Amino acid sequence: MGSYNLKVYEYATGIQLRMYNQALIYSEKNQSVPLIGLIDEVDKKVHTYELLEERKERSSQVSASRAISTLYEIARANIWEYFVTFTFNRQKIDSSNYELLTEKVRIWLSHLKQRYAPNLKYILVPELHKDGVHYHFHALIANTGNIDFIDSGVKHNGNTIYNIGNWKFGFTTASKVIDSARASSYITKYITKDLCSVTKFKKRYWASRNCDRPKVRTYCLPYEEIGKFLDDNIHLLQYTKEVVIDSCGLAITYIEMKKE
Repeated sequence: MGSYNLKVYEYATGIQLRMYNQALIYSEKNQSVPLIGLIDEVDKKVHTYELLEERKERSSQVSASRAISTLYEIARANIWEYFVTFTFNRQKIDSSNYELLTEKVRIWLSHLKQRYAPNLKYILVPELHKDGVHYHFHALIANTGNIDFIDSGVKHNGNTIYNIGNWKFGFTTASKVIDSARASSYITKYITKDLCSVTKFKKRYWASRNCDRPKVRTYCLPYEEIGKFLDDNIHLLQYTKEVVIDSCGLAITYIEMKKE
């Protein structure tokens, strides 16, 4: 068990610092929690309908937040080549059957690695349609080997849109990734509380085993020392953002820095 007030993530294209306004404790078995500001849940024994609905809503939000955080960290640790969207022809396959779709995509990616790109790296995320019933998928891919990217003849913001030649379940679009960090942030937007609600106890994203993970270090330092470090390296700072979690009085400052 230990404590920290600063967490440093080393990604493929930059460094992110997460500075907390209070120390967090952690152990191998438990998640990080604030040393102070913990609130007793006085409603633990209350079982009203409204409270149960509120807890369901909160559970979906927490589940989405955890998935987004993990997905973002894996995505940021890698350099991506293409952003791909996979859609399904409803005349050929039931695009409302989540298990069927995920199995078809998983097998297709496995065949793609075997035949065209043995070192293929990918992150795959489903998107729930507005109708709340049907799905399509998005992916970031790299190490694409001999995958057949066909020029669709369409451009978006000056960038060529490709199709993947051997996708047989519907339609694909693929565009080259210009900024891996931005693409990593973008793909997380598909992990929504609605998706988490309808896919309870199911996977919400897939990452190939060869995806890199960020290097993470924790520190417990005087805030004056952290401030001095930032002042000395102000030329590397790109942006900062503060997020406040009112329920426990926790404020997190996210600091994005260039990688020297």
